[in-house]
Amino acid sequence: MKSIYKFGILFIALFAFSCSEKLEELNIDPDSSPTARPQEVLTSAQGYISWVVESQFSERSALWGQYWAWGPGVAIGDAGRYIMNGASANNLWSRAYANALTDLQYLVRSEDPAFVGMGKILQAYTFQMLVDFFGDIPFSEALKGEIDDGSVLAPSYDDDASIYAALIPLVDEGIEQLNAASAGDVGSEDLIYGGDLDSWTRFANSLKLRILMRQSAVSDMGGAVTSLINSATFVESTAEAPFIEFLGDAGNENPMFADFESGVANFYVASNSSLNVLRELSDPRIDKIYDPAPNSGTVEGLDQGAAADLPNTIPVEDFSQGSKITYAVDNPVILMSDWEVWFLRAEAAARYGTSDDESEALSNAITSHFNYVGLDDAAASSYISTLGYDAGSGLNDKISIIGVQKWISMNGLQEPEGWTEARRFDTPDNPIFTDPASGIFQTPTASSLGQGVHPSSWVYPATEISLNSNSPSQKSIMDKVFWDN
Repeated sequence: MKSIYKFGILFIALFAFSCSEKLEELNIDPDSSPTARPQEVLTSAQGYISWVVESQFSERSALWGQYWAWGPGVAIGDAGRYIMNGASANNLWSRAYANALTDLQYLVRSEDPAFVGMGKILQAYTFQMLVDFFGDIPFSEALKGEIDDGSVLAPSYDDDASIYAALIPLVDEGIEQLNAASAGDVGSEDLIYGGDLDSWTRFANSLKLRILMRQSAVSDMGGAVTSLINSATFVESTAEAPFIEFLGDAGNENPMFADFESGVANFYVASNSSLNVLRELSDPRIDKIYDPAPNSGTVEGLDQGAAADLPNTIPVEDFSQGSKITYAVDNPVILMSDWEVWFLRAEAAARYGTSDDESEALSNAITSHFNYVGLDDAAASSYISTLGYDAGSGLNDKISIIGVQKWISMNGLQEPEGWTEARRFDTPDNPIFTDPASGIFQTPTASSLGQGVHPSSWVYPATEISLNSNSPSQKSIMDKVFWDN
């Protein structure tokens, strides 16, 4: 009886095992892979990055960078008064880490060097932006949630300067992988370059230049910058720049536009901080960046926070809003522009005496932006001649011109970069933007910070403070990122 019983148990076990194997085979759809391919994951990662940059970072940056002001018709919110709570960053943080960076980590583990290279470069891009807004963030343990990586579900925070130090090697590893890849390994699934490896290398080198120059006010980056300028290829034209295009169809809309128009629509109007500078410089781009106010036919703006004092009867149509160039359903998300890279090269030449001609690099930057908004070379040349840029003048004078021109060029196109660079260019001995007497930025009505004081960073997400036992205490918007002098 015992032998029969044992045989019966063994037969049942073998039968169950056999059935489970057959069931597993039956449950596999032959037309659908059970795991994602790098192709789909690359597209997904780039889509999430575009949403994080354009929908999440851009709105508050447009206000705090004083391109836009809170308009009439909607009660002025916290952002317009320099107030930020942790809930404001919840979605951004989740999409950046749980989606974009996690997808990129999948690519980094791919066996195809093209996907590995792109993954590493975009990781460096995303981590840099997170540092620029938050300072210390999870980095070394951020993407180790899988069992094989140690199941790190509460990642520690790394020092922001140490993260920056790790980004250049990360980009270099990406370039090395691209050099080992073959043309045609990646195609239309790459929303940025369609698999063009040379363009990816130019983007990577340009990103390295941004990372190095971001630190230039607090560290001497001259040697590294000069070496890079002398040996690398960079984004030099709009055709070479990393744009993520949108067709404007349902489901394929610019993320900022889609978010605004799905809610109460765009109620932001032109900031007088921007208009004052454009008018003072007789800058023809004023009519390209902003549309005329419908009720007057002229470009009209508001002071920061002034909407809170307007009568309820004042319509938004009394003020200018972003033009089709700066706010439209089919606008691309610009990860880096060629004019940004030329501004970096102009500044590098001014600070460190690189092989670039600083005046020529500045001219290239301004001309490229003029062309992008629909103005020709002659208009750019005439305008540049009025700026008074002199390669022989003092560094502060040169940095003031470069900084203001770069800030203008980010209006409506790269707002996160515009606010970030305004913080960097504004230094104690050269307060271009925040000097209460002569600076560009206005103190918003009912500001939470006081006259002449402006934010320096974002606060951490509420979900991160609540759920990550290794998160630091909540920070203030006055806490500075390490590169902010």
